[in-house]
Amino acid sequence: MKLLSGILGLTFTSVVALASANAADIYRAPDAGYKDGPVYVAVNWSGWYAGVNGGYGWSANDIEVNPALGKLSPSGGFGGGQIGYNWQGILHPHLVLGVEADFQGAGISDSKSYADLPYSESAKTEIDWFGTVRGRIGYAFDRTLVYGTAGFAYGEVKDSYAVTTVSSSSSASRTQTQTGWVVGGGVEHKLTPAWSVKAEYQYINLGKDDFYYNNAGASSSTDVELHTVRAGVNYHFGSVIEPLK
Repeated sequence: MKLLSGILGLTFTSVVALASANAADIYRAPDAGYKDGPVYVAVNWSGWYAGVNGGYGWSANDIEVNPALGKLSPSGGFGGGQIGYNWQGILHPHLVLGVEADFQGAGISDSKSYADLPYSESAKTEIDWFGTVRGRIGYAFDRTLVYGTAGFAYGEVKDSYAVTTVSSSSSASRTQTQTGWVVGGGVEHKLTPAWSVKAEYQYINLGKDDFYYNNAGASSSTDVELHTVRAGVNYHFGSVIEPLK
């Protein structure tokens, strides 16, 4: 968590510092080679990009199995990659529209156990991977893009439960892919025409997780909701710096 906070802090600090240095939203190209004097140029965000990211996610609500075990609140790190495409200037010179898909491997989980021998029980919920397919809309301040995003989310949810008594023992488990929706926003800054860094928040809802431990005598039913924060790096294919007209 401290490492992630450091990464996000460094990312936001870099974005603010670089954005301040370009507050006029334009920068001046060298005079050499231009017959008519200096030319002012701007970054264009249009085109394909791909990159990697890493972050941290935590449950937006608690999962209650029974009073003896208490509540499960999954949390943990994740990392993966993203690919997308941007269109700039369709409706407004600074408006950027886009689509993006990402996929993450995750270690988001929580487990609880209780023992009063000869009785014992345990429960665990985990998310091993998840992904999204989203639309994006943003406003470009030259090399800095501020955007919102929303779309489709999916992920693998695992549940398990076990109980042992003086006369018997039983257990149940389930693994299933669940679907839902995602909404969030972020800021991205181009360090060069081809390379950018970003920081992003996403709220992910994977729908209702109804797990009935039939023969084990317990159950849980709750929405799988996650808050996630991440930092990432993108490479923009064929990016150029264009003269302002």
